[in-house]
Amino acid sequence: SGSGAGKGAVSAEQVIAGFNRLRQEQRGLASKAAELEMELNEHSLVIDTLKEVDEARKCYRMVGGVLVERTVKEVLPALENNKEQIQKIIEALT
Repeated sequence: SGSGAGKGAVSAEQVIAGFNRLRQEQRGLASKAAELEMELNEHSLVIDTLKEVDEARKCYRMVGGVLVERTVKEVLPALENNKEQIQKIIEALT
């Protein structure tokens, strides 16, 4: 009977450890979702701003840590595509 109680205690510890792991994972996902929401808002702000300026106007974009010069016409479709991808990821997380 003593070993039976021991197994029950280990089982309870495993359940608690599993629950804590899941809770930590959920917090991580919620944090990532919030971070992506902020990124989505930034993309929307930039897209709305660029839509109001001349397509031929120069703009600068960070690509892989390097600042590159492009035109609004070149950058806008890429930003809109990125925004769509971010939205899909947020939907998958929530």
